[in-house]
Amino acid sequence: MNTKKVRGNFMRKNTWKPLHTCLTIICIVSICTAHESLFAQNKQRQNTQQPSSTLSSSYIERGLMKTDNGDFQGAIRDFDAAIRGSLANVLAYRYRSYARLQVQDYTGVINDCSEVLRINPSDSNAAIAYLYRGYAKFALGQFAGVTHDCTSALAIDPYDDEALSLRGQARKELNDYEGAKNDYTDALRMNQANAQYFFMRGQVRAQTLDYIGAMGDFTKTLELEPNALQAYIHRGRVKLAMNDATACNDFYAASKLGLKDAEVFLKKFCSP
Repeated sequence: MNTKKVRGNFMRKNTWKPLHTCLTIICIVSICTAHESLFAQNKQRQNTQQPSSTLSSSYIERGLMKTDNGDFQGAIRDFDAAIRGSLANVLAYRYRSYARLQVQDYTGVINDCSEVLRINPSDSNAAIAYLYRGYAKFALGQFAGVTHDCTSALAIDPYDDEALSLRGQARKELNDYEGAKNDYTDALRMNQANAQYFFMRGQVRAQTLDYIGAMGDFTKTLELEPNALQAYIHRGRVKLAMNDATACNDFYAASKLGLKDAEVFLKKFCSP
């Protein structure tokens, strides 16, 4: 592909404004979590939890099967029944919070996770409850609460890269760019194959005018996930800020793959 000519200077100092994308803010309904498959995990953990009635356990198993099949409302009804049969059932509250997260019942998620933490505030279920509650608070715009919950989750499980990433997103929303960058960097130390973490760190680096670092992160995003179309746009914008004539190649690639946003940049900054 021939390099297109860049028209004009897109950005001056302090003019970076990040685009909102599905990669910028976690898509709550499709959380990419390593904490589940719920059904298989429940089988592994049952012998370590507080005892519950046989009937409650049956409701939990049925709810987990529905969760894994995407029937979240049906799962919630089964977990409701399990909780009625055993009010102190940590797993039923935890699993219901996950199902509620999928149907965007964020207040319900917060209530369920708080109940998990009331019953047992320090085990692995508590770490997951802090994380899920953090997701719900993020969706509600309660970013300071997200940082608190993720920090609490990490105090229990210091190797939870998902909690680090979520805290990084909350810190970004609070304009704590250095803290956000550090969280994404720590998350990448634990999971170097996650394209989303590179993308989010690239956004923060661009925000703080670290264009070379940002371009490297967006390039790595595309190496790991070639169809991450917004990474083409963001890398192109960084290149424009650096007066790099190959910026238009990125906009062209995104446009060719079907991203309509790219057409705006092509028309404004690139020669036909």
